[in-house]
Parts: sequence; structure tokens; C-alpha cells
Amino acid sequence: MKIRGMMLLAVCLLLGGCSHANSNLTRGNAIIDWVDFVKLDGRSYSGLHQSVIRNPKDITNQVVGKVKFNVQGVSNPSYHTKDGDASFLQEGSKLYRVQGYEPDVLIAAKDDTTIGGYRLYRNEESGDLLRDWYEDVPLDKVGHAALYRDQETSPYVTLRDEELKSFIQLLEEGEDVQDYRSSQPADPLIYRMVLYTDSPIAYSFVIYGDHVYFAPAKVRLVDDAMRQWLYR
Repeated sequence: MKIRGMMLLAVCLLLGGCSHANSNLTRGNAIIDWVDFVKLDGRSYSGLHQSVIRNPKDITNQVVGKVKFNVQGVSNPSYHTKDGDASFLQEGSKLYRVQGYEPDVLIAAKDDTTIGGYRLYRNEESGDLLRDWYEDVPLDKVGHAALYRDQETSPYVTLRDEELKSFIQLLEEGEDVQDYRSSQPADPLIYRMVLYTDSPIAYSFVIYGDHVYFAPAKVRLVDDAMRQWLYR
């Protein structure tokens, strides 16, 4: 594929999904850098940062647990997490069952700053059941795509039919490049694209200015025709 002018690139954001909640990084002997997790009924759940709920109505009223302690203030690297602990969720946050999934696989917590209004958490021992990398998206089942500006939960662009086909085609025709170093500004514009299928879980990926981030950690150069939607 011929790349014209400035290019969009796509790599995946690996935010916490690959780290175990008990495997905390330490800096010196005092500061712990916690990944996004919650612990319930002896199971550790990791935040799904490439997934959002398609329809808030798929979050049931069944409360399966509650956050009892936020570990951000913990400075002891030997601390062992326990049921009710969480790192990003505040104390008192309720944990809900998601329609179509057992609580030992997936749970949700209310979060008005997240697309769909809920933050999703996957049991770390559920294997590949809820993989959310770009390679896992069933592109033939994507009904529509939506683009969101940073920190906004309502889309400014929704793509369907022929526009959607053209959008996905540009993603698929992208060229993967190893060891790519971005020359983007220090504070690029941030967007998010979400691919919606008939599943309760939609696939979400961050876009930094001209650069789209997918999983796994590699760069995909995409024709700059993508701008017709990104900067609409």
C-alpha cells in the first residue's frame, strides 16, 4: 500500500490487561504502581481498556460485590490483595453482573467517564474468552463504528454501510512496521474508535492525533484518507 503524506498508525494499548493484580511494580521502597484491578470471591479481575459495553441495559441490577478498600495509598510492597480491594475504583463502588456472562468471568462498575457508562473487568483466569485485541475483532460482524473525542462519551462520528466498509478497508490495508518511532507532538489530540458488533462487548481503541493504537504492540501505517472521518 502506498502511504501518502502524513500517516495514521495503529498499535494497541496494553493497559493493565497483561498484568496480574498481585504483580505490582515498586519504585524504591515506598511507591507502588498498581494496575487497574478489583478482587472478588478470591478471583482477580483486570480492567478491560479495549472493551466497552455496547448497551448500558446489558448491565443487570444484580450486585455481585462491592469495593471495600482502594489500595492506592498502600506503600508496603509485600501487601497481599484481598477480596474487596481495588486500585482504580473507589470504596463503596458496586460490582454488577453483565447480561450473558457469569460473574466469575466478567463484572462491571459504574463509571460515567467511560463510554457506555460502565468500566468492565475480566477474570484474569478466563483465558482467551474475552480477548480484546484488534486481531480478535470479527470484522464481518461489525454493524457500525463510532469515533469519540478525548474524555467524551458521546460519538461525534458514526459510520455505517459504505462508510463503514471504507473505514475498515483502510484499517485492513494498513502496513505493520516493527520498531517504529513516532514523531508526534508531546500533547497530541486524542480520540477513540469503537467497533460495535452484536456482542454486548464492543471493541475500543485509542487514537493519538494521526496515530491509531492497536494490540499487540506494533505499528500499522494507514493511508491518510482516514482523516476524512477522524477530523470531521
